[in-house]
Amino acid sequence: GADVISPHTGLGPLNAATGKFANANVVNAAVLAQLNDGAIVINYDRGECVDAAALDAALASGKVRYAAIDADIFVDAETGAITGPMAPYLAVDKKYPGRLELLPHAAADTEHVSRVEGAKQAVDQIIACIRYKEVVNLKGDLPDGYVRGKTQTVGGVGRCSSAELTRALENTEATAEARRTAETMAAFWGALSSASNAIARNELIERHGATLVRNFNSYATLMRKLGLEGPYD
Repeated sequence: GADVISPHTGLGPLNAATGKFANANVVNAAVLAQLNDGAIVINYDRGECVDAAALDAALASGKVRYAAIDADIFVDAETGAITGPMAPYLAVDKKYPGRLELLPHAAADTEHVSRVEGAKQAVDQIIACIRYKEVVNLKGDLPDGYVRGKTQTVGGVGRCSSAELTRALENTEATAEARRTAETMAAFWGALSSASNAIARNELIERHGATLVRNFNSYATLMRKLGLEGPYD
């Protein structure tokens, strides 16, 4: 048996004769029965890929101890009626408080660039683990025979830590550019704050405003490339 099951099949083609999708309820009672007791179900694919009734029974028996479901939910503005793939899970959630995480089809609410980069990083981490026995972004204990890799995040996703700062400092060219850009911005802000009157400030803005905004954008882009965004740990 397995401790975790997570389908990634999509619904598949629609069967015209039955009106059902090929992979609807692909995780059914028979599949759940093969899990170890106290297993976890993660369905961030289509809500219909898991049989909600079978999941209900598995939660009741303890075969499944926790489930995370991401699916569409629709609420009629006039009647309040709830429909969509999430609907059958709502009653299950009420029966087992604290044992389900329900997301309104939001698990992948990420802008396209970081989503693609995240997928690339995931593949790189898997390859590093299989080929070089290197575990990147280690959580928990390091398995015997493996080495600990670096902490790595996709730009704009996750938290920034000392590891990201250290890695950024190793890029001397980018560090020099960051310093030059920051000094230019600091000098302009200093000139603005020390201007004697509004006329002098407006003259500075008229003369250097476009350059300052370019520096803003360049600095933000550079920080993003270096992975220096987000809260700091």
